[in-house]
Amino acid sequence: MALTRRAALTSGAFVAAACTASAAAAEQALFAHGVASGDPLTTQVIIWTRVSPRIPGTDVNVTWKVATDSALTHVIKRGSIKTGPSRDHTVKVDVTGLKPGTIYYYGFSVGTETSTIGRTQTAPATGGERLNIALVSCSNFPAGWFNAYQAIARRGDVDLVLHVGDYIYEYGPGEYATEWGKTVGRVPQPPKEITTLSDYRQRYAQYRTDPDLQAAHACAPWMVTWDDHETSNDAYKDGAENHNPATEGPWNLRKAAALQAYYEWMPLRNPAPGKSFEAINRTFDWGDLATILMLETRVMARTFQLDYETDLELGLFDVTSGQPVKITDPARLGDLDPRKLPQGVMVLPDVAGFKAKKLNEPSREMLGVSQQKWLADALSKSVKSGKKWQVLGNQVIMGRVTSPNFNAGLPPQVLEAIAKARPQTKAFFELSQFDVPFNLDAWDGYPAARERLYASAKEAGARLIVCTGDTHAAWANTLKDAAGEVRGVEFGGTSVTSPSIADTFANFGLEGAALNELITRANPEVEWHDETKRGYTLVSITPDSVRGDFMELDTVKSKTFLVTKATSWETSFGPKPQGLVAV
Repeated sequence: MALTRRAALTSGAFVAAACTASAAAAEQALFAHGVASGDPLTTQVIIWTRVSPRIPGTDVNVTWKVATDSALTHVIKRGSIKTGPSRDHTVKVDVTGLKPGTIYYYGFSVGTETSTIGRTQTAPATGGERLNIALVSCSNFPAGWFNAYQAIARRGDVDLVLHVGDYIYEYGPGEYATEWGKTVGRVPQPPKEITTLSDYRQRYAQYRTDPDLQAAHACAPWMVTWDDHETSNDAYKDGAENHNPATEGPWNLRKAAALQAYYEWMPLRNPAPGKSFEAINRTFDWGDLATILMLETRVMARTFQLDYETDLELGLFDVTSGQPVKITDPARLGDLDPRKLPQGVMVLPDVAGFKAKKLNEPSREMLGVSQQKWLADALSKSVKSGKKWQVLGNQVIMGRVTSPNFNAGLPPQVLEAIAKARPQTKAFFELSQFDVPFNLDAWDGYPAARERLYASAKEAGARLIVCTGDTHAAWANTLKDAAGEVRGVEFGGTSVTSPSIADTFANFGLEGAALNELITRANPEVEWHDETKRGYTLVSITPDSVRGDFMELDTVKSKTFLVTKATSWETSFGPKPQGLVAV
């Protein structure tokens, strides 16, 4: 495995500006949150900044300019815009009239004070020999340093940064993955779980003071979509696991506040007139090379998540045949004490009934009817117009991941230690022997919706490249539909900082490699898996192939770090979608 950390960028004067965004921000308090760009089209791109006015609450006129050089001397577009408290003093300009496939530089000023300089580019109108995408997700501020963002900014060869969710986390101090932050001053602000518009704005402002995040935003345009923590953990259309209406108010109000702050602080286009904030799904073409389709799988149409504890019932089964047993004696109905059951009958989870009656229910939605139609039309249009690849910016793992049998696969001392410390895990470990999905919050919890997506891809003749986050682990998956046909591949990127289940298991003496092996061995669609490291994935797209380089950090708890290419997996362009092979 080759070390790939670089000492500096190599693309001229802009490079120093991108890598020293923090020093510039400290000196230029008026522009303390850096610059960003995103949603590149062939002739336009979004540019973004935020002003910290000397007099809070006042409107400010901001001048912007776009140039062909990093010193901003050869200016080709300029203008001014007013910002104020109604938009949290953020500035977002959709710059039009640009040339396709061209690199530009941009900056902002108020009076004599100037922002750092950002680098962006437009999409090519035709052709396209290579597209390098840095895939990132799950960037929890108090869980570690944003070293992955610094590593991306240093590369000098990234065309797009694709962030597929959990750009911020909603938790307050003392909650999920916040303890380490106390030791270095990365305490969530405001110091509580965020629920209001003011709260969400303050949390984004804190994240955007990070120098490495600023550098990554300044080095290339971003395409973004949210997952759950931009609103609240395990969000769905009508609520979230981490939302209590009794104490935190109506879900729709919290969701509206969260999404407003997201659109204010992120470099993406606002919805078209008549569309809601929830409709973040959108399409981009990159020459003849690829169409990128950003999905929304959280708050627009997603049905609530199933839960094994509440949705999986117990049943009576014949020990020999495994078939359900009906007991007609009223005295025995509902009496699940094994000592009182007939000989040869056991109490077991009714997994078959759970799958038939609940899990595979066709009405369970991820995308919803309107987004599913949009996706089908966009895939068809992309293939018919000659685009080689169809890239999905997707939040949660799409590949089939069955839970490995933890009871058989983990050392007894590890099982005992975990069960003692966390009694609630014992039931899941017992359940894991029964061929159940590992994560019901992923596409595995919505199999009918996944088949609808695959059917659209098959009808269009699409070659899917699915870019995913969420799990804080790395995945190289070959995606197959229910008939066993390959529909595409999935690069599941690990987190920027958020810990994985391997970190939890490590506390009980289980090596990460053992967990990786358990999951990979149990799942034919999983070609490679790593729960142990943080980092990013470089997805390199050419007309002939798509390769994922899984870049892993040796630490996020120190500012001195190394980046290692753990492995590379590739799929080739062919008459039909191809699976992944190691390269």
